[in-house]
Amino acid sequence: MSRIYLTLVLIWVGFPVIFAQEPPKQKEPHEVAAEEAVRMEKELELTPDQVFYVDSVLQYNYAGLKEEFDSMSGSGMQDARNYETVRDKWIQKNLDAFKKILSDQQYIKYLKMIGRGKEYKKGKDGLYYKKEIRKKGTQ
Repeated sequence: MSRIYLTLVLIWVGFPVIFAQEPPKQKEPHEVAAEEAVRMEKELELTPDQVFYVDSVLQYNYAGLKEEFDSMSGSGMQDARNYETVRDKWIQKNLDAFKKILSDQQYIKYLKMIGRGKEYKKGKDGLYYKKEIRKKGTQ
């Protein structure tokens, strides 16, 4: 009986503490952009100029994405497909900008990082090639 009582007391004392904690704060677009730029700098071996441009593109596009999402949620839109369409639009804007900033090999590595670029395969020399081109060259 005392064990049940002790458990109930602990739950009662701990209950307000659990709900008093604030949920983790959502990061601002510029914070997410900076983190992503640092990650890309390491993964893609970007030059300082490229890091500057990538960070600028990401900050602008992430802010635009957040603004569009906020506008959609403010108007009561709840359909996930609409949000996916908007997200895809902004991802495409990133891809279009990065195509101009990155070298071909860096761009392909970026595609691989985000789960795209399945049509490319890494060759023995460490460079990426389109799969059908590599197959034709080996026959």
